[in-house]
Amino acid sequence: MGNEASTVHADGAATDLPASHRAMNILKMIEFSKDPRAGMLESRDQFGDLFLLESHLVSEKIAGFCGPELLAAFDDKLRDGSIVREGAFPPGVLALLGPIMSTIDGEEHDARKAAALEALTPARLDLYAPIIREIVEAEHASWAARGGAISLACLTRDMVFRIFLKVLYGVERHDGNKFRVLLDDFIVSIRRSSKHADPHGVRCRTQILDELIRPAIANAQARASNKTPVPSVIDCLVANGKMTPDVLETEAFHFLFAGFGGVACLATNILTAVATHPSARKDLLDARAEYVTKYDGDARWAHFHDLGYVNLFILEVKRFYVAGPTAVFGRTKTDLEIPTKNGVYKLPKGCLAAAGLEATNRHPDVWTDPNLFNPNRFRDLGHVRTTKPHAFCPHAFGESSHRRCAGEDLTTLILQSTVVSLYDFVWQMVPNQDYKLAVGSSTPTPVGQLMAVGFHRRTDDAVEIIGTVGSKADWKFLNLPEAKELVGTAMDLYDDARLDLWTRLMIKLIGKKQAVWDRPYANQILRIPQHQKPLPKITLIQTNIDIATEDEDWPNQPWLEIQQSNFLRDHAPFVDNFEHTWLPGEDMERYVMSKVGSMWPRVNVHWNDRYSDRALELLAFNGFGQHLLTKLPEAHDDGSYYGICLNFMKSLEVRPGYAKYGADAFFTSKGKVTKIIRGDIASRPGDSGWEYAKLCFRGSLQTKVTAVDHLLGIHATVANIMVVANREQLPPTHPLRRLIKPFTFRSVAINYGAGRALFWPKGMLQRAYALTDKGMKQTTQDAPAHRHNDAAVP
Repeated sequence: MGNEASTVHADGAATDLPASHRAMNILKMIEFSKDPRAGMLESRDQFGDLFLLESHLVSEKIAGFCGPELLAAFDDKLRDGSIVREGAFPPGVLALLGPIMSTIDGEEHDARKAAALEALTPARLDLYAPIIREIVEAEHASWAARGGAISLACLTRDMVFRIFLKVLYGVERHDGNKFRVLLDDFIVSIRRSSKHADPHGVRCRTQILDELIRPAIANAQARASNKTPVPSVIDCLVANGKMTPDVLETEAFHFLFAGFGGVACLATNILTAVATHPSARKDLLDARAEYVTKYDGDARWAHFHDLGYVNLFILEVKRFYVAGPTAVFGRTKTDLEIPTKNGVYKLPKGCLAAAGLEATNRHPDVWTDPNLFNPNRFRDLGHVRTTKPHAFCPHAFGESSHRRCAGEDLTTLILQSTVVSLYDFVWQMVPNQDYKLAVGSSTPTPVGQLMAVGFHRRTDDAVEIIGTVGSKADWKFLNLPEAKELVGTAMDLYDDARLDLWTRLMIKLIGKKQAVWDRPYANQILRIPQHQKPLPKITLIQTNIDIATEDEDWPNQPWLEIQQSNFLRDHAPFVDNFEHTWLPGEDMERYVMSKVGSMWPRVNVHWNDRYSDRALELLAFNGFGQHLLTKLPEAHDDGSYYGICLNFMKSLEVRPGYAKYGADAFFTSKGKVTKIIRGDIASRPGDSGWEYAKLCFRGSLQTKVTAVDHLLGIHATVANIMVVANREQLPPTHPLRRLIKPFTFRSVAINYGAGRALFWPKGMLQRAYALTDKGMKQTTQDAPAHRHNDAAVP
């Protein structure tokens, strides 16, 4: 790291700056005037820490000061009055801003600064801290309640504005967003006010004063009269009475427009840094673990001094990210002599003097690897505001009583509160978004607005603070032209990491179809048979079953819908997620219904008992297992009289991570379950593995009944053969054909769709079950042997 300042100066009288530190170039001056931020950095690199820009064509001269040694010299000149703020602002800007503290000099400035600092003492900050905590926690809780995709950048700005209204003015406005928009417009208008105050900016300032600030001051004065002040800056200033009414209005507005943008920028870029610097993210997680172990509950909000790495992280965010003006301007009132380690140099009277803040915060001779985000650079620096008052200057430089920002500690408190509250949450960033900082703004935040999904309360202390939603395969798929046409915006696809991309998109696709569904009625939709002819067919994949493709009553599925469904089936990543599981105490059924409830058919029978022994018995004797129930050749010693035998399914190949299918369930003659045999292991009611054994049996039963008996048996075989025989073998007028017709309504359309969507490799059936490609083939090819419940009973 560079030294704070050098005391070594060359002997001899002051001299003019050498040519290597000067530019006699009107274009340089114009470029600097248009973009002081870039001009300061470029001039520092080209001409050194002290430079002078001038031209024979204009009388204006620009002197640049960079680095701690020169900022200290600039600060000294401000103190002794040889550099003043008067004349440093364009007349239009000065008219727009009014005579705010940063534009005035001498005793008047010092008096205002002292009054402002009284409202921002450590004791006053202790009063503001609970207010900040309440707002931050409420805002973060509301983010979690939103669901879907959210902009962390936009929501952070809203949160910080609420804090400013409450802490500065003691108000909680439901129409606060209106004032934030007015403030944004006012700040933009500053750039348009070089020669004359921008009229719209003036109107914005007037409206904020009339509708927000003056009423807030009046309320604070009333509270002071009633001796019922609230913790706010304005209440403190009113009570102290050290500002005249006009000055109080001016500075109350100044605190808002000069402070809000920078604090909101820093609070936002805390999240930017978390998202873009993985090593810092790991250190933050370690710091969180240490802090929440040491402090619990309310104690976490009382020991910000002990946040460890978090405080280093905040310092680096302040150094690394621009959050306000990048230079302090003044006007040289006399000819100056500026001492440096290389000599004493002259600067002429009347030149515009610019002290580079960013140019010093990113100075390669002051900070090691200045363009690298590294919070650990502050680990051994102690109280950096004291040890490096002219090297670390996100809040200007020097002492707070002079030109350093009075709100520095309030800013730090807001940032600390933000991080501590976020300790209780996790979220995922939408990938492929633009993290580049906006160009042309004095408070730049990411262009992509920090879009995140799945913002929710933390349930696992070991989980990383944030992640990136979706897999690389997901986003490779979503970048395909066909996927973009199908999906549109992908932001709303990642509100919950437990659903894979295929599931999300299928819900979206089916939801669109359901939204336009028009319930058919028999007297409107059934047509009199017209033709007897051979039907076009396709062979169901991995079987020898030919299914018809031309429905007599129902139009073919739209071509685009078919292509989208096939594209999703064939190209969406096929993943098995064993990482994201149920949350503690989560209502699993409610969760599922939250995703598909809008498409769910009306429930006529509410079966709330799903997992008990009685539920299993009802499933076997009265539910979808009853057609598989067989009487055993001989009763077992334990009373087993009936059985549903599915252990043959253990031969089906499953994907890594899944248990094998298969289980035999046995029941007494009265229908009471006695045992479940899975492989060679028998489990009975009350055993430690009983609930797991029931789970395995239910899963095997559901898979066998759905894939084999329902889809292959009823749909692809019975319904398919009936409709084909009816339409190919019987003439349209045959009474039997007309009798059968209502019972085969839409069978062809359903079977044809199922052939594409369910049975195909990577289709809905395989994604819903644990089967490999080989397992799917085993299921379809072995189906005839098990369709009529002729499995041997052990």
